[in-house]
Amino acid sequence: MSFDTIVNSLSESKEEGSDEDFDVLVAVEVEDPTVMRIGVIADTEVTLGLFLAGIGYHRENFRNYLMVEPSTTLGELETFFLIMYKGGNIGIILLDYPTSKRLAHVLDKCKNILPIIIILPTKTTIMPYMEEKDRQRRQRMREAYT
Repeated sequence: MSFDTIVNSLSESKEEGSDEDFDVLVAVEVEDPTVMRIGVIADTEVTLGLFLAGIGYHRENFRNYLMVEPSTTLGELETFFLIMYKGGNIGIILLDYPTSKRLAHVLDKCKNILPIIIILPTKTTIMPYMEEKDRQRRQRMREAYT
């Protein structure tokens, strides 16, 4: 059974945002159960950068990444995230900030120690934060000299 078949069957069988999100169990064939992989759900730019670092993994029935585009539905995101979260071979899940905002209601339910979920800032989300930090630093310097 291919990954796309699993995603289509799962997204058709459940309503979006239902409480049955964590009832989804998918059998993923693991080549070596001692190997923990890093999963990626992010936009194309972030995902390609992580591919260059060697994170990408793709086999017939499993891949550890999802390139999120504006046309990617919330159901596809939730299903792929839950497959990685429930799979026993993922140790870290990397999400970019916009994707984590879309999956906030699912992330609130995640209580397991593994996999570790890390939210990565992107160029568009880090700039407002950095500008605010710079403004606060300038304000503190002004107050120190007055």
